[in-house]
Amino acid sequence: MKYIKSADFHLDNTAVALGKFEGIHRGHQLLLDEIIKQKKNGLQSVVFTFDMPPGSVLKGERDYQQIYTKEERYQILKGQNIDVLIEHPFTRDFASLEPEAFVREVLIEKTGAKAVVVGTDFRFGRKRSGDIDVLKKLSETYDFQLIVIDKLQIGHEDVSSTRIRGLLEKGEMEAVCELLGRPYSVVSPVVHGKALGRTIQIPTVNQLVEHEKLVPPNGVYISRIHAEGKTFYGITNIGVKPTVEEHAVKGIETNIFDFDKDIYGQTIEVELLHYHRPEMCFSSVDKLRNQMMEDISFAKGFIQQFAGEGTEN
Repeated sequence: MKYIKSADFHLDNTAVALGKFEGIHRGHQLLLDEIIKQKKNGLQSVVFTFDMPPGSVLKGERDYQQIYTKEERYQILKGQNIDVLIEHPFTRDFASLEPEAFVREVLIEKTGAKAVVVGTDFRFGRKRSGDIDVLKKLSETYDFQLIVIDKLQIGHEDVSSTRIRGLLEKGEMEAVCELLGRPYSVVSPVVHGKALGRTIQIPTVNQLVEHEKLVPPNGVYISRIHAEGKTFYGITNIGVKPTVEEHAVKGIETNIFDFDKDIYGQTIEVELLHYHRPEMCFSSVDKLRNQMMEDISFAKGFIQQFAGEGTEN
């Protein structure tokens, strides 16, 4: 997949899906399916999005956190048979483009759009003044096919990044998975920790949480881990490890079952399947170890049922 991160590019004969694509959820998947379908018409499939949330530029929302980091979004789309991902710089000058200027200068002249795919609530251009009706008129002026995808509903509600964010902030991982179409995950390199896990015979791998990454509440989760081309299960703690550290940086620590290799520096994916309990502070390391053994026992029972359900499906 070609990965464009600047405003300087030129493409021809493309089918373009437009949007923020924060969660790449099941609703977004309908847009992706459509541009992939257009490949049979000789068009390149292109996802057009931004290098940062528009609100961080227009409203100064510097602390806005996203379901996926840019690298995670890239990896998901790379596995979707998409030809090109454009992360266009979102600047005030770009945001000030009138709807027609955006279509003419960006979609037609630079992106080479022959088909444009959007959701029903898509807005674009200066002060979000462009909508589906405007885009329909411009499609006639600039001779491209406009394909509008209806909002996907699950549980009588729209599937949206906002809805997923609310569930994620409450630790409702199964519901998040249903809307995303995949388990929520963290993809990042393994970093050095305090090595406490090895001293209590429960080795762990550590990942740092990027500032822009939205994570669920601190606590212990049942997890599935993809590392070294294989899949494992384990338990993951999100938090600051209050039993052994003061003023620690928030991180992710995972005990991978039946795995004891040195993978420092390697990038792994940790999927959070189920929220088990909140993070706790114990009066001793021995009590922490006893609780972790109970967590592991619970997790193995959960995973046996989870894997069995997956086999049936």
